[in-house]
Amino acid sequence: MKRIIFLLLLCPATLLLAQNTDRIQEAMANYDYETALSLIAAKKPTTPLLLQKGKALRGLGLNTEALSTYQEIITNDTTNSRAFIEAAECCRTLAKSNQALEYYERALDLNPENKYVRIQYINLLLSLQKFRDALGESSLMTEKDSSAIALHLQAQSFEGMGEPLPAAGCYYNIQEKYPSDYLAAAKLGAINISGSYFDEAIEATEKYRQIDTTNIAVNRQNALAYCLKQDYPTAIRRYEYLVNQGDSSFHTCYYLGISYYAVEKYYEAHDLLEVARKYDPENVNLLYYLGRACAKTSWKKQGVEYLEKAIDLSIPKDSSMTRLYIGMTDCYKMAQMYKEQLASMKERYQKYDRQNHKLLYDMAHLSFSALKDKKSAERYLEAFLKTRPKDDKTEQAKLNEKGELVLGMANYYNAAANWLKDLKSKQKIEDFFQNGKTEAIKKE
Repeated sequence: MKRIIFLLLLCPATLLLAQNTDRIQEAMANYDYETALSLIAAKKPTTPLLLQKGKALRGLGLNTEALSTYQEIITNDTTNSRAFIEAAECCRTLAKSNQALEYYERALDLNPENKYVRIQYINLLLSLQKFRDALGESSLMTEKDSSAIALHLQAQSFEGMGEPLPAAGCYYNIQEKYPSDYLAAAKLGAINISGSYFDEAIEATEKYRQIDTTNIAVNRQNALAYCLKQDYPTAIRRYEYLVNQGDSSFHTCYYLGISYYAVEKYYEAHDLLEVARKYDPENVNLLYYLGRACAKTSWKKQGVEYLEKAIDLSIPKDSSMTRLYIGMTDCYKMAQMYKEQLASMKERYQKYDRQNHKLLYDMAHLSFSALKDKKSAERYLEAFLKTRPKDDKTEQAKLNEKGELVLGMANYYNAAANWLKDLKSKQKIEDFFQNGKTEAIKKE
């Protein structure tokens, strides 16, 4: 009798528990995460509920709180692979990449055959540019798994390491086993084009086009290969198809414009290149072809403007060149290549930094101290002093923000004058004694 009474009392509690669980599952299924979280908060935390809580928090974008939830599970159960996976996903969202790697590694230790985890792990290595590690992991994967995704990961690893030929080998393998894989065909096109193997790029992309002629990515590589091979009529047909499909990207408009220009359709070239210019208004090659197209159509004055702009962009600014020469001079100095250091300073002054007269003083100092060339030092000092303003209103020494003394040009001019006077005085003494020795030798 007591047992029956106990069961009767237990049934309502069990029904209530099941009802609450059903409500949580229903809220989760309907993406009503706030309701799910409030229901979970009213219950005693268990691993299944904490996993639900973490998922709800992630669904609301509360990844930091979700990570803490998964870490709570891991603290109590170091064998829960799902908690490690979810923690890794949270860390990736929070840009905690190294921590994400650790969680993926722990998950793989628990279940080495989990393909999802291994794919995510390798993708993370690739995103961190740890290409050699990614290659090792993907190569191990391909030993047992010849799926397209495994081969793609291996190919991306080779590409990241700057090894296009092995990468191309992977993509050829994919195309052979999985002909409908458009990405492999597009990648083969791009790799072969980068190596100027235009026929091979055409062959790979045309092979895919036998299955599907509509793929934008493959058609772009196919059209580019024909354009660079100078088969402009075919390139135009391919690019016109892309444009008709709504592709108004820079590369499509640019290379279609060039193709039109090559077959002397200058008005069409002008229109496409003008569209491309909106994406990259300072592209020198684009401005060249656009200017030439304008010159052969109704926009002749505009063509002149485009060519003038292209020329202006092609000539480095003096400020940029000055910066490069400063760096080069410093490198020569650190390498104790003093002749080259002097030559770089001289070229900088003559071509790009003509108003920086202190360079003449610096060249004098370098000639005298490092090259032991007093004559050159005198010439640079004389040239420096000739730049001294007649009104002599050059800047005097002053203190900077740190209280340090900074010499002005007036100080350098005064120092140069005294130094030059001293050099010439010493030279006279040397000449006197040298002449005296010569006279004595003659008398003997």
